[in-house]
Amino acid sequence: MSQGIPEEIVDEIRQRTDLVSLINEYIKLERRGKNMVGLCPFHNEKTPSFSVSPDKQLYHCFGCGASGNVFSLIMQMENLTFPEAAHYLARKAGVTVPEKKAQTGVESLKDKIYRLNELAARFYAYHLHNSEGGKKAYNYLLKRGIKQEAIELFKLGYAPPGWTGFYNFALKKGAPPDLMVKSGLVSPGREKGYYDRFRDRVMFPIFNISGKIAGFGGRTMSEGDKSGPKYLNSPETPVFDKGNMLYGLNLAREEIRRQKKAIVTEGYTDVITAYQAGIKNCVASLGTALTAEQGRLLRNQADTVVTAYDSDTAGQAATWRGLAILQSTGCLVEVAEMPEGSDPDTFIRKNGPEKFHDLVSEALPLIKYRLQQLKKRHDLTSDKGRIDFIEELMPFLLTAVNQIEQDYYLKKAAEILDIEEDALRRELKKRRSYDKRKWKKEDLSKEIEPQKISLRPEEKNILSLMLQSKEIAEEGRNLLKLDYLDNSEAKKVIEEIWNLSAGELVFSIEKLLNKFEDQQIVSIISEAATNPEMQDITDQTAKRMLSDSINKLHMLWINRKLKELEEKRKSYEARGMYNEANELLMKENELIKHKGSNPDLLGKGGDFNG
Repeated sequence: MSQGIPEEIVDEIRQRTDLVSLINEYIKLERRGKNMVGLCPFHNEKTPSFSVSPDKQLYHCFGCGASGNVFSLIMQMENLTFPEAAHYLARKAGVTVPEKKAQTGVESLKDKIYRLNELAARFYAYHLHNSEGGKKAYNYLLKRGIKQEAIELFKLGYAPPGWTGFYNFALKKGAPPDLMVKSGLVSPGREKGYYDRFRDRVMFPIFNISGKIAGFGGRTMSEGDKSGPKYLNSPETPVFDKGNMLYGLNLAREEIRRQKKAIVTEGYTDVITAYQAGIKNCVASLGTALTAEQGRLLRNQADTVVTAYDSDTAGQAATWRGLAILQSTGCLVEVAEMPEGSDPDTFIRKNGPEKFHDLVSEALPLIKYRLQQLKKRHDLTSDKGRIDFIEELMPFLLTAVNQIEQDYYLKKAAEILDIEEDALRRELKKRRSYDKRKWKKEDLSKEIEPQKISLRPEEKNILSLMLQSKEIAEEGRNLLKLDYLDNSEAKKVIEEIWNLSAGELVFSIEKLLNKFEDQQIVSIISEAATNPEMQDITDQTAKRMLSDSINKLHMLWINRKLKELEEKRKSYEARGMYNEANELLMKENELIKHKGSNPDLLGKGGDFNG
């Protein structure tokens, strides 16, 4: 599975990379016995099912099945191939990957775009400090209260007004035009040639959670500029999708985790001004319509999310849809109401960080805030106003953090509308059923995912126990006959466990994982290795559990054999083949005698193949 990278280098990368520290860059983990647990970064959940074994350096989600080691994690989180993930981890761990002729071109398109974005950021920063237009941009930033330290920290810059400034610069540095187009920094002309996407704009690099520049946002400096949109973002590229990113998260992550709270604003300058003022748990949503992916990013870092949007956009329909999506991912969402005509940037500069802290601390739970807004907006003395009120409230009641919150606000809504609580509850139940039917209907249109491999509980136990130690694996070899297993994948894994335990002084789960490329088998191994029920048991208990599980499978195997022999015997009797039928009857009686016996007394099951 090293795919061109020497096995010893792969091992060195693995040994130098701590899985828990790596995962902590993306989500919060908490100790639970020998393992660590957290909310899965790969699917929405409100109860942690993502388990990490520090000892075995493996993770497994008991909700969606995502599993693996440090390489699998980076491949899944960053959407990388194995060689890309290995190079990514090698750079973090300080491991040199030897370049071979076969590896020429190993740098992926994503890596090239990241490198070009870094070059662009340096180009824009140079022009901010060394050009006539840059002076204007620099003064604009100072006027907005942004200091030199923040300019450097956030790598702000200025895109010159010419049509081909960056294009010509990047061309001289060896960047091919097609790469510039794929990065979104340059656009092809209608006839011939290329032109810069960003011109005469203050530039805000947009970093991913790992701190790489994934894209840019450019802002005009004149409020009356009609030459283009006020804000212009990079287009979607292999490394940039604004629905999957939050501006400033790379810098805010640690403070968000410390406070267990994130403040979501609308703009770049909101984040920068807040950071300068010591409010370091702020991010911007790159638009008010939050996505489920952004919700997962926030949920993985914070328990509570407070939105502080501009007063003129906070009431827009897209904003409310985004907040409902955010709450549905499992976040506790609160809304800080900005004074009329202000945003966090202007509010902090005018009133100071303490007043902003007060405003955030007074934020209302999302549904309570929504109730207040709907009460102001609708004429509840008219049928239409009451119907509109219910229509707009229902999506938020359905995303309540828990049943208690839902019941509380459902009762409040019934009081506001002066209707029976049960009537509103019936309507909510109807909406919930509709949503489920809609989900099932939409799900049928999606590509059908492969079925998860299904193991019997006893098979899972045997795998988990034999992965605990070389001694338990050898005990399994002495007691278990592979025919007892229903599942063919489980048989393959156990055969490899026996092969490795026989040839190694210390059993290595990593070497076992390397034997399989099928992700479903990797998932079986990871789930077995991280099984929380097997983490704190003694060797004596493990051996007893192993024997019990094997005995159960042995009995099930005998029952299967008895059924097969009985069916075959009846077929012989129906055809008048009584000698053959009697031979099978003798085998049935022999099996019945040993039913429930310890399998090792039968020579690992005996010879009852009929």
